[in-house]
Formats: sequence, C-alpha cells, structure tokens
Amino acid sequence: MSTDEVPIGARFDYWIDACRSMFGGFEFVDVERKGFHAALNMLTVDNLAIGHYVGTPHAMNRTKSHIRSSDNDTYLVILASERVFNLKHGRYCRSNPGGISLMDNTQPFLGAHPEGLDIINVFIPRAVLERAVGPARSLTGLSIDATQTSYPIIASYLATLIKHGGTLDPERQARMAAVAVDLIAAGFSEKLQSDPPRSLSGAAIVTRAQAFITKHIGVEGLSINDVAAALNISVRRLQEVASAENIALMDWMWERRLQLARTKLADPGHLSLPVGLIAYQCGFASQAHFSRRFKERFGQTPTEYKAASSVTRAAQTMRPALSASR
Repeated sequence: MSTDEVPIGARFDYWIDACRSMFGGFEFVDVERKGFHAALNMLTVDNLAIGHYVGTPHAMNRTKSHIRSSDNDTYLVILASERVFNLKHGRYCRSNPGGISLMDNTQPFLGAHPEGLDIINVFIPRAVLERAVGPARSLTGLSIDATQTSYPIIASYLATLIKHGGTLDPERQARMAAVAVDLIAAGFSEKLQSDPPRSLSGAAIVTRAQAFITKHIGVEGLSINDVAAALNISVRRLQEVASAENIALMDWMWERRLQLARTKLADPGHLSLPVGLIAYQCGFASQAHFSRRFKERFGQTPTEYKAASSVTRAAQTMRPALSASR
C-alpha cells in the first residue's frame, strides 16, 4: 500500500484511515505538513504479521478514549531504523535511533518519527508472546538497544525472515515464526534482567523467573527453590505472585521443555541425535519420563513423532520433483 497514487492533499487522510483499520483509533500529526507520503508492505508468516513502514515525519497518539474491546489483542514489536524514534508507553520513554521496542495495542502510547518513518512492525498475538515470556505487561514500552548482545541476532533474523518468509511452506513458516518469537522473548527478558525496575511488580517477578527457567531449561532437577534463590526472594513470595498472575511456574517449565523437545525432534538438523540425548538436553531425568510426558501432551511417543516428521519432510521434498516430472 502506498500514498503515491493518491492526490497530495488527500494523502495524509488516506494514511490515517489505512492505519486505523489495522491498529484501531489514533490521533495523527503530520509533522512537516507538506508533501506527505508513506508506504507499507505487509507479510504474513504463520501467526505473525510483519509490516515495513516508510514515510515522511509524523506522530501517532493512542489514548484511552481510542481503545475499544474489539481492537486487535496483539503485542507490537518495533524494529526501528537509524532514524530517531520517540516512544512514550507505560513507564518507559525513549528518544533515539535504532533499537527494538515492545508495545501493547490495548494500552495508550505515543510514537513519533521526527526524522521520517522507517520501521518494521511485528504483530504477535498476545497468547503467543505470553507463552514464551509470561505476563508481558511489565515489559510494555521496554526497548532493546544496539548495545545489547541479543540485538544484532534478533534484527538479523527478522530481516532474513522478511526476505524469505513468503517462500516457505506452512510447516517451515510455523517453525521460523516460533523461533522469531523465542528470540524476541529472550531479548526482552535479558533486558529486564540486566536493567530491572527498582520496584518489581508481581508480573515482572514472574517474567524474571521465567527468563531464569528458560536460560536453565536443560538443567535436570531445576526446582522452584532454585528459581526463588536466583531472584533473591522467598519461595512463598514467588508462588504468591505467580498465582496472582495465573501462572504455575513448574507447569510452565515442563511445557517449555516439551515444546523445545518437539522442535528438536522435528528439526532436520537434529536428525542424528538419539531421542535420549534430546530428552537430556531438555532437562528430563530419563528417556522413560520424557516419553511418558511427551505422549500425554502430544498423543505420540517422541520416537513416533520424530518418524512422522521425517515422513512429512520426505513427502514435501518429493512433491516439487513430481510436479516437475509432469
């Protein structure tokens, strides 16, 4: 979508209508008030919607009065260019070029592009991101800057996904989208751990706990006591705040281990790994324990799932060859 074919005088209103149809209500300000133009390219990769936005300087202000219950219940991850991006959202403010910011479309925020718009937006369903990072309210408005270790990894991966995501089959799209979400979640968890707020809310404590679990997911015997000790709080306090956020941390840990194991079993790069080694890498005490939990969760044993994934990949590989032969 582009304003290039729209009469100059109507371009800004055209852009406002287009953005409101995707984001919901906003107040818009055309900073230059002359020669406005903007363009948007959208790509869908599994459950992620990715957009590249470019345009002349303008600002968007989303207030409480604009938010409706029917608005998209998504988180918005913004990968900014080297142009200054001003953001005020929750308790966080930023005004600098580059970086990756997390925004919640169901909360007010102000975003301004005084040097021109050039950003990549990744729309992530709320349930998808919170499965990876836990309650994300404490992260709203937080930004990963270019000095953080995870920044170039996330930025490079998203750029590659945008370039090639449209050429992938549905199964690969699902895997690549899941990796993108995990990278983004890890980046924001790392940021929160390295620079936590002075007064941590319950949601922030749970987020830090989940980040610790994710980092040590392969440690056999990891317990709630270990997590509480790492956060320097009591087990009782950790359980209280997790309960208030409707999170059972140990159940969450086992689900993450199972999801990680399923990804490894389906990955061609791990084809030669024995099932027992994958179980060990994902923190299971024994292959029998792993097999029982895996079958309870996914309806197949790990061995059956690995074999079925291999058959699916082989069928997908043969399909283009058969088409070519015809």
